[in-house]
Amino acid sequence: MQDYITNGLTLKEIEQSLFRHMQKQYGHLLQQVLEEIDRTLAEQRDKKRYALKDKRTIRLQTLFGEVEVKRNYYFDREKKVYTSLLDVFLQFDGAHGVSPLLEETAIHLAVTGSSYRQAAQSLEKLVGFSV
Repeated sequence: MQDYITNGLTLKEIEQSLFRHMQKQYGHLLQQVLEEIDRTLAEQRDKKRYALKDKRTIRLQTLFGEVEVKRNYYFDREKKVYTSLLDVFLQFDGAHGVSPLLEETAIHLAVTGSSYRQAAQSLEKLVGFSV
């Protein structure tokens, strides 16, 4: 707080700084929530059907910035495919790398704006990083 007073920052600079700080905090919270859901799914899974193979890290672009999530990766003995129960549970393709909300926001800006370039610039200005 003392920095804001002594450095003579503008309201805009304070607001941007707080927004970026909150993005990091929310990104960390999102990571914790997703990893907790994954732990719960691992405990409750049908162990005869889903064989745990390893943990895999995905990097996910979100409105909060990039979030790294370590999630369990399984072999589905019934369907003979590899899968992540977290992805199935959340109805999300973790390999895609973009959160559904960020993707939806980008599409909305692209459709309602005058160009894709303008949409990309608007989104970058809003979230603080290139999407």
